[in-house]
Amino acid sequence: MQGGVGGSSGLEHNVTTFAVRPEGSAQAREGVVHAAAVAVSFQENLRQVDSRLPPMERPPLGALVTIPHCGRNPLNFSPGVHVSQRNTPALFGAKLIDEIPDRVIVAQERSQRLKYGMAAPDREDVQVGRALRLAGGRIGHFGWKAQSASLLDFVQAACANELGLSNPGHAQPHPLGKPDYQDRDLDLTLEQCTQLTAFVASLARPTERIPASLQAAEQAHAGKKLFSKIGCAECHTPDMGSVEGLYSDLLLHQMGELLIGGGSYHEPPVEFPKFKKAESPQNSEWRTPPLWGVADSAPYMHDGRANTLEDAIKLHGGQGAASAQNFRQLGDAEQKQVLAFLNTLKAP
Repeated sequence: MQGGVGGSSGLEHNVTTFAVRPEGSAQAREGVVHAAAVAVSFQENLRQVDSRLPPMERPPLGALVTIPHCGRNPLNFSPGVHVSQRNTPALFGAKLIDEIPDRVIVAQERSQRLKYGMAAPDREDVQVGRALRLAGGRIGHFGWKAQSASLLDFVQAACANELGLSNPGHAQPHPLGKPDYQDRDLDLTLEQCTQLTAFVASLARPTERIPASLQAAEQAHAGKKLFSKIGCAECHTPDMGSVEGLYSDLLLHQMGELLIGGGSYHEPPVEFPKFKKAESPQNSEWRTPPLWGVADSAPYMHDGRANTLEDAIKLHGGQGAASAQNFRQLGDAEQKQVLAFLNTLKAP
């Protein structure tokens, strides 16, 4: 774990997700390929997602995407089949994120739209995100797709979908290739889920640590100004409500074709925006990850394809492309200042 208990993890713990959207009347499906099982008969692999794929339980990330400085050895997917991975996010300061009122996130969404003349969130030329509205009108706070409205929801979904532990909030997913699988009794009680959530909520928040050296401190201070100047702070908003130093607007943003990642833990949200494009661009939408603690949370991006902060910045596409281009156009000394600032955002 990077940064201690509750920190992010390496590629070896990535979760593989899939989305199948066949042509015609066949039903779309999506979910997780579970790399471990209590019995061989329940072991899942890619061939159960698409018959053209190898019987691989945990595909290397390089078989799905291009990793900077490493290249790619791609698998051959059928049309309408998309497989991607999710890297383990750090959980530091989760209690504070959980306590951010929905209205604060919605206000941030409205502010971005107003700034760009009420631009729709499907545009990639402006930094306009959208709050994910879930059942009951709740607003998404957690998860790479902002799919969980509360920390308890997030913990229950992870227990069910990644560990196979059914609970009152989320049923255990049916194994791939076993349509007749019968659900069993719950593995976790609500009390146990609440206890797990309380532990996650107890994790300290990250801090911004200024270097002791005057020269290093000045470099980081200059980098913080450049971070805002080149547009990074448009989405990586420093403060949300009373939570300072978060560096996230908690909104979903279009991040471009290279960062498409389909699949989810459960059914799609109840409300989808009506995009003009024939093919929904939602698979390239990602919740802006909080940057607090980012110095101690490599690898980066939703699937961990970026080993360094510099690689992560340069991979930004879609609504983040302009800021990435602004970073590229900085001189070497100024780029180092931006990175020096990011390296002050430490795990607790």
